[in-house]
Amino acid sequence: MNINHQKVFITVNPAVTRKKALLFIEEKLFGEWGLHFGEPVTIMAGCRSVPVLVQPFPSSGPTLKLSYDMNQFLSLPAFSDPISVFFHPEERNIQIGPSFAALINQSPLQDGTFGEMEKFYQEMTSYCNQQGIPFYLVKVQSLQEGIIEAFVGEQKGWQTLTIPIPDVFYNRIHSRKLEASPSFELFKTELKTQSIPMFNGRFLSKYDVHQLLSLENELLPNLPDTILFGEQEAFLTFIERHSIIYFKPVSGSQGKNICRLTQVSGKWKIEPSGKKQELLFADSDEQLFHTLKKLSRKQAFILQQGISLYETDQRKVDFRILLHQNELLNWKVSSMVARIGEQGAIVSNLAQGGLMKNGSDFLKEAFDYPDSGRLYQKLIRLAKNTAKAIVEHHDESFGELGIDLALDVDTNPWIIEVNSKPSKKFQGNYETFRPSVKSIIDFMLTLNSEKHR
Repeated sequence: MNINHQKVFITVNPAVTRKKALLFIEEKLFGEWGLHFGEPVTIMAGCRSVPVLVQPFPSSGPTLKLSYDMNQFLSLPAFSDPISVFFHPEERNIQIGPSFAALINQSPLQDGTFGEMEKFYQEMTSYCNQQGIPFYLVKVQSLQEGIIEAFVGEQKGWQTLTIPIPDVFYNRIHSRKLEASPSFELFKTELKTQSIPMFNGRFLSKYDVHQLLSLENELLPNLPDTILFGEQEAFLTFIERHSIIYFKPVSGSQGKNICRLTQVSGKWKIEPSGKKQELLFADSDEQLFHTLKKLSRKQAFILQQGISLYETDQRKVDFRILLHQNELLNWKVSSMVARIGEQGAIVSNLAQGGLMKNGSDFLKEAFDYPDSGRLYQKLIRLAKNTAKAIVEHHDESFGELGIDLALDVDTNPWIIEVNSKPSKKFQGNYETFRPSVKSIIDFMLTLNSEKHR
């Protein structure tokens, strides 16, 4: 282990007992760092820093003892676990952290939790505690002062505290409206000005994703034909090419507001994805166009070639593959699940009543060996190539992507959707932490290291 990098306890002296410019360092650590009595160094946390004089003191373990005034300026919360600290011998400074934050748009519910995201945020906090990394939940706000308001996870729940601006942000905002707002743009500009990385900076639109992936010739055979719904002439040409078509909101999620369009006895049948919504019919292509215009309610929609998906017991199947970038900035698969739709449903989303199975297990049950292994590798390879293409052709940084793929009846793979805010609803049992928690923190550490190179 690098002796300049340690996990240490951080304590604070009461208000009036010590001079504010003195930093006390446990004597063994003091010696390991090659410090001298009374030497001036700088202590840093996030964007805040304080010049101090250092002095050794006896303690049972590696400890930094801050003065009350010093801690007031740094705005550190009380840490019960040891915190990662790095001593930079060339610059003679001590860096507390790094610290990380998830950027959110919700406040705790009446029960004090973050609803279905609570389990995930708790896991992030616990895993970060183990690594000595302060972890916070932060809403969009001004970064001018070098400090921000944050939700800090403690045993008695989430407390609102003022903290130094974290070193890396992971965007988990669930509102497209907020992401399109001037306040969010200003927040991003302020992060950039202070060289603070943020990844998964925005939602991906279905049409933008299609256009980005179309730039990769290798992916074209796996991309369903897709156009933006708008001009009648382009619409009429498109529906001539395909017998099954999906009508999807550009910014939709969870399989909501999707319709399947099929021709039946010279008419068009319009099947909505919601269980309680009724079938609609159109007598002509022109009537179909006007019906869809009404359904779109001035929202942006795409028309996508319908694929004859592989089914099991009349249930459509697709695969959600969760990928993360590793320390070498290569994409790795963290999990793969098969999503099995309800009988007769037009989508397989879990939010629309679908079931979930481990992806590899499903393939082994559905196909003979070695076909199951071959299909697994084919899906994994396509998911990685898709993620790679998104990063290469998009100006945002992405450390995590949920990619939905499907097999058709001939077992050819197709790219259905790419999601930059994959669901974190707790599904399954993990003895310690779900793979995505570790992967996200590892990527944050990578981004922090890149920043300091």
